[in-house]
Amino acid sequence: MDIISFLGTVALIHCAFYFTDQFLKSCMNVPYLYFLENVGVTVKPLQIHWFTTAFNRSVNKWTLWRPRFFKIWFTIGAVVVLTLLLPTIILLISGLVNHWRPSADPTVAPLQPMVPGINIPVKEFPYYFLTILVASIIHEIGHAIAAVKEDVHVNGFGFLLLFILPGAYVDVPTEDIRALSPFRQLKILCAGVWHNVMLAVMALAFGLALPYLLYPLYIHGQGLTVMTLSQDSPARGTTGLEVGDVVTGINRHPVASVAEWNQHLVTTVTSDQIGFCVPESVVHTHDETIHHAFEGADGSVQCCDGDSEAHLCFELKESHEADNGVAAMQPFSCLPARIAVSLSIKTCTTSASCPTDTHCLAPSLRNASRLVQIWRKERNGKSKDDVLYLGPPVYLYHTLSFTSYIPKYPFLPLYWPNSLEIYCDYMVKFSGALAVLNMVPVIYLDGLHGVNGRGISLPHYSVKEGTIL
Repeated sequence: MDIISFLGTVALIHCAFYFTDQFLKSCMNVPYLYFLENVGVTVKPLQIHWFTTAFNRSVNKWTLWRPRFFKIWFTIGAVVVLTLLLPTIILLISGLVNHWRPSADPTVAPLQPMVPGINIPVKEFPYYFLTILVASIIHEIGHAIAAVKEDVHVNGFGFLLLFILPGAYVDVPTEDIRALSPFRQLKILCAGVWHNVMLAVMALAFGLALPYLLYPLYIHGQGLTVMTLSQDSPARGTTGLEVGDVVTGINRHPVASVAEWNQHLVTTVTSDQIGFCVPESVVHTHDETIHHAFEGADGSVQCCDGDSEAHLCFELKESHEADNGVAAMQPFSCLPARIAVSLSIKTCTTSASCPTDTHCLAPSLRNASRLVQIWRKERNGKSKDDVLYLGPPVYLYHTLSFTSYIPKYPFLPLYWPNSLEIYCDYMVKFSGALAVLNMVPVIYLDGLHGVNGRGISLPHYSVKEGTIL
């Protein structure tokens, strides 16, 4: 599903809720309004709100559970948040400056918006939604517990869905907070940001420890397991990749992480086609070069019979004068690709780097096409034939997905570790972003409340702490 279809579907669902709400209000006025009042639900265009007092008793119990711990906890939080306030403002200002004056490498921007369908895959929207919701709830729980700890009554909790963005808030009487001393006010106002900071730290620690925590079930760092393979992927076939294959290398470079795989793909795209040190005996035995070789419009040389799918035209990567003993070699040779690659000694750029009696031969291909050799094995460690992919490497990037975990047992799903990694990654980003944004002294955010809480009266315009990211 593309981003337009996804947003359209969400908008239709919101419209269905809104028009149903309006219809019931007009037809079942009193009973329906009584129901909404008791449940606490409010439906607006592209918005759904729910306010409840069901969690008030639980928050009170949590606060009484370890009163001394929470006193120390929120005192440390107020100090940490105040310490981070100035660096956060500097970070945001530098981000704005970089936005209006982009650097040479825009990927190093410290802060950038994350929008599903733009720089977040639509298929990862459930991770996006859940992490924002959890980060918002943890933020508001921090405010609520800190308020109860300082003997401030909490009226209730609210949850909302603003189009595709979830959020939460806690209703705390502003007058009760103003009656506290400045530092006690700060402990309440900084609690949400403090909880987001700690949530990001814990998610980061959990993500880093994941390979060790999953060690009894999964092997990590010894290859990439093919997790999904699209139906139209050119890597499919009788000798192609299959879901569950463990990829251990690409173009004879070992890979242990998805980042390494992607980096080698980029190198393959941006570099010339690699050559292979093929023994001279292989060329003499299997060469099927046609006599009327010709150069195509795309710059590739065609020296094989058009009916041969297993053969490729290989170009000698050296001049006749420079290559020792190359007199018996032709500039182009039509060879069976699998035999030539499997019997080659190593990769090369010129014959000068090849051992004696071997020559550097590279496939003569179209501009965007590459011959990519992929090492693989089964999950139980049994070796499998290499995959030889011929075509644009970018298709491999778009039609394959990997996990760096190899299940030790066949009943274990492939996606569990990858899902945990994505959740941790999003939690670090969104919970950290929620902390950063709420530290800014801007209207409706915790930062302004925190600045005003240092002895100046709190603003009169709000009685709720909003945390929509």
